[in-house]
Amino acid sequence: MAHVVVMPKLGNTVESCIIVKWNVSEGQAVKADTVLCEIETDKATMDVPAGVEGILFARLKNEGDDVPVLEPIALIGAAGEKVDPAALGGAAQAAPASQAAPASQAAPDSPAKPAEAERTAAPAGQPEPAVGSASPRARALAREEGLPIGFIAEGSGPGGRIIERDVRAALASSSGLTAAAKESAPGNGDITVLRGLYDAATSGGARNGGSGLGGRVTLADLAAAKAAGPSAAPATAAALDGAFPGPYTDTPIKSIRKIIADRMMHSLQASAQITLNTSAPADRLLALRNRFKNSEPSRGFTGITIGDMVAFAAVQVLEKYPKLNAHVVDGVLRGFSRVHLGLAVDTPRGLMVPVLRDARALSLRQFSEQSKLLARSCIDGSPKPDLLSGSTFTVTNLGAFGIESFTPILNEPETGILGVDCVVPRAVAGSDGKPAIEMRIGFSLTVDHRVVDGADGARYLKDLVDYIANIDIVMLA
Repeated sequence: MAHVVVMPKLGNTVESCIIVKWNVSEGQAVKADTVLCEIETDKATMDVPAGVEGILFARLKNEGDDVPVLEPIALIGAAGEKVDPAALGGAAQAAPASQAAPASQAAPDSPAKPAEAERTAAPAGQPEPAVGSASPRARALAREEGLPIGFIAEGSGPGGRIIERDVRAALASSSGLTAAAKESAPGNGDITVLRGLYDAATSGGARNGGSGLGGRVTLADLAAAKAAGPSAAPATAAALDGAFPGPYTDTPIKSIRKIIADRMMHSLQASAQITLNTSAPADRLLALRNRFKNSEPSRGFTGITIGDMVAFAAVQVLEKYPKLNAHVVDGVLRGFSRVHLGLAVDTPRGLMVPVLRDARALSLRQFSEQSKLLARSCIDGSPKPDLLSGSTFTVTNLGAFGIESFTPILNEPETGILGVDCVVPRAVAGSDGKPAIEMRIGFSLTVDHRVVDGADGARYLKDLVDYIANIDIVMLA
């Protein structure tokens, strides 16, 4: 009986995953350890192995699909095996109509067929994808066939990348330009100008009316379109006249960015968030950081950063404020006796928040070492799913970017998140009453006002400021 591959469950909080890329085509032989596809959540990218040896009968989901965990995504069986839809239960219904019928007839020698629906050329007037959004092979084929790559609004590759099969699909539904016509076009291939002339030369965008071989637009067609003036080529005239708003690019919000966007919006809609801002004297903090940096490397303190010390201090101060180390779940405030610290990390894939478990039990050196390991795993795309959930309080640091104040958004269902700002010089009154310069570090604390009053948040910040101002002393306690 065919083996049903399901979307794996990555951690207790992951409800769905996005298929980033299929690595195996239908009809292709696989082994148990063959990676069928790559998937991602809002936290990590993972590989999905076949699990069994056989033939990939059908890919039940497409690249870019957001699939609930434990839902079927592929069928694998022995060569020549007949698939009984009734025996597969929900798996057969999960397959697209175009795939369900031929799935039972797949054989090892059958040609690979893309599971994704072929994309056609973009309608006139749509913007060109950003530079680099097409693969080299796709660009080479488009150049060879005289088809401007910008005629394809979005590709079927990962992240909407235009790949070779998208160009072939566009060529099947579009005549294109001859190479000579493209080379001599205004702007040497400017996509807005080309579209205007192309549409005019093919009678309003039919894209099958050029006078060249196979209906391609020739030099003569472009010349006739230009001679016809603005009425025949409005897109060209608009581009040349600089009409408002001018060229633009549409980029779909999808994949991990869409998940992050949805969660941020839900956090703002589901809680009453307020942000409090303050700053602390940073002279002793900077001096201690300098001592760590210049200490004997064998002692393991040289890598401790200002961010490490501030996050460590934030955890210690939380002991007096249980409402900030809590979750709001179904109208109930759930306080935690231990601090599991979420650390916001900027990665190539977007924002990730790995969790430093039982952070209060760690020494400063352990805190620094473990937080760096977590951040590195996120940046490399190899974090453990279990360490990407369960935080009770979060720290996000934008100080390295020179940010003096910002509004962190709660990492739902948490009740507090601390933003760390940069260190800046501020004018103060010296002990002798004369003006002086003091280095200060800023903090931005966002709390859920449903359960944390502004005064409680202010008290937490006051204690944190005192801790930072005397950090060289309190570290000895």
